[in-house]
Amino acid sequence: MKEQVRLDGLLFSSDAQVLCVMNDILNGFAIQTEVCTEVATALEAVTHRRLDAVVVDWSVANDPTRIVRSARKSSPNGKSTIVALVDAGSETHALLVGANFMIYKPVDIDHATRCMRAAYGTMLQERRRAARVSIDIPVTVRVSNLGVLEARVSDLSIGGLALQCERPLEIDCDVSLVFSLPGTKGVVRVSGRVVNGNATGRAGIRFSCVPEKDLGFLESWLATELAKLEDAEMPLSETRVAPHYEDTTIPGHSVTMTRPVDPVH
Repeated sequence: MKEQVRLDGLLFSSDAQVLCVMNDILNGFAIQTEVCTEVATALEAVTHRRLDAVVVDWSVANDPTRIVRSARKSSPNGKSTIVALVDAGSETHALLVGANFMIYKPVDIDHATRCMRAAYGTMLQERRRAARVSIDIPVTVRVSNLGVLEARVSDLSIGGLALQCERPLEIDCDVSLVFSLPGTKGVVRVSGRVVNGNATGRAGIRFSCVPEKDLGFLESWLATELAKLEDAEMPLSETRVAPHYEDTTIPGHSVTMTRPVDPVH
């Protein structure tokens, strides 16, 4: 059986029905999802966390335009896949702001599963292009002016990594890190600089120096992990895909709308 790739997502809504349906679907696609019900929390996430999928309930109270524009302007999520949960009449607005896929409300599980299946392929393509791997490993970090801190790596590429630290790190401060890669006995030592971060200790590190031996080891491990994306199998959902839904691609835009159609009697 082919390995199912774990992706990272954000679901922004305060609607109980939306949360119930979308949580089930996202779990079925192995998308590890953070649920946000408040604008401030969602803005923090899309600005500082690297997300494969951002699912936004297009309600005026949610200020969806601000959320999506903040994601598109952020370094981590400028090209993330954005799914808008829309009412009839709000499609054009969501499209113009930057949504890639749209699901009509009230959210039906078959309808939404069909759309997320299409969106999943886009997420995998972007993950391959970005050549990054989601992981969760401990790391020892030596920070200029702070000393040694314990942290965890959540995202790794050949040029840098995402870090969750026990305390906030200042932008532009220098760091050195030592960590072991999953499934290996080798240790990687790198130096870098903090390029983004927030008050909770999340930080993005860009590598400035990787010893040649460690670089070769890292490249080999990343190549093996990224090859799994090429063979990744579309997750099988326990939900049934309804036969009476159609996907409509808007000419001139990379947006798919999945909407119900009347059954033929």
